[in-house]
Amino acid sequence: MRSALVILIAISLGLATAAQVSKSDVAVNHLVKAHPEVQWDHESAAVADVNCDRKTESIVLGKQANEVVIAVVSGGRQDKPELLYFPIRADTQDGFCAMPVRIEVYSLECDSDEGSLPGCRPAKGCQAFTVRDDECDGFNFYWNSSRKSLVWWRH
Repeated sequence: MRSALVILIAISLGLATAAQVSKSDVAVNHLVKAHPEVQWDHESAAVADVNCDRKTESIVLGKQANEVVIAVVSGGRQDKPELLYFPIRADTQDGFCAMPVRIEVYSLECDSDEGSLPGCRPAKGCQAFTVRDDECDGFNFYWNSSRKSLVWWRH
């Protein structure tokens, strides 16, 4: 009986993981069709609830000319992804030093090293994320409840 329960739990976890992978694959495929001018990084896709609506979004990195494109695709609104553009330029605060290599997702915390994040309200299950290029400080993104949009900060 106990081993059957363990097997059932393992199968459930496997199905949940497959569903998340499937969701990000669908999001990337939609981005490729809607924005073919961007080179989308299929391997970068992450899934998290970053707009605090208790539904997960897919976050995908892309490159266009000398710009980094970060797409946030809502499951219910795949036709209207939020696209954020940043230059690849080390000499500006809003620029990456190189093409980002990964997205790190974590629980939303409204305090940074420099104090409280404006418009940030902790919500159960809500997450934040950091995009890193491993050469400069990462870009940290969180949901600003006052503005009803993603905002970013970095050191």
